[in-house]
Amino acid sequence: MITVYGVQLSPFVRKVLISLDMLELDYTVNPVSPMDPPEGFKKISPLGKVPALEDDGFAIADSTVICQYLNEKYGKNQLYPADIKARTKAWWLEEYADTKLAEVVGMPLFFERIVKPTFLKQDTNEQIVEDNIKHNIPPVLDYLESVVPETAFVCGALSVADLSIACLMINAAYADYEVDSKRWPTLSSYLARIYQQAVFRKYIESDKQILRV
Repeated sequence: MITVYGVQLSPFVRKVLISLDMLELDYTVNPVSPMDPPEGFKKISPLGKVPALEDDGFAIADSTVICQYLNEKYGKNQLYPADIKARTKAWWLEEYADTKLAEVVGMPLFFERIVKPTFLKQDTNEQIVEDNIKHNIPPVLDYLESVVPETAFVCGALSVADLSIACLMINAAYADYEVDSKRWPTLSSYLARIYQQAVFRKYIESDKQILRV
């Protein structure tokens, strides 16, 4: 049995959960929070981060490593394309999303506007949010606008590259940030296409229940 450790509001956990759904695998979720991990969790995730995954006693951590493992063991190239150039593009965009995109929509946006007031009962620092929206987010979205396709998905079929980008941008939307369709029309329509996929709608609806929005 596969067990995923983490909460689905984390874009990295959500990426793994959607990957498992795409592969039609059975799994359970242990809703571990990295802010209050249980004793012994670092044996599964040495950095203390989520997601982590156990598959019949085999434990691994980090969403990218997990997705690559699932693709190799169960996926038959469903998560990453078989063609080497397309696969390399998927790897790069997954890395860009997990680092640079996460940097601008994570702590200075989602954490400030959602995690602090909703879960930590702390005030949002709107100055941090507004500075980030004005100065940090636009160059990242400018780049994504230049690389996402006008139709379909990054590698033709839905892949981890699309999951990595969209899972983070969903969190940005939860934090009341919407992509300007006039400035970034290709990115805006691309995200709308992804959000209409059944595997995404499932989590968007259940996220709303968690956030009570």
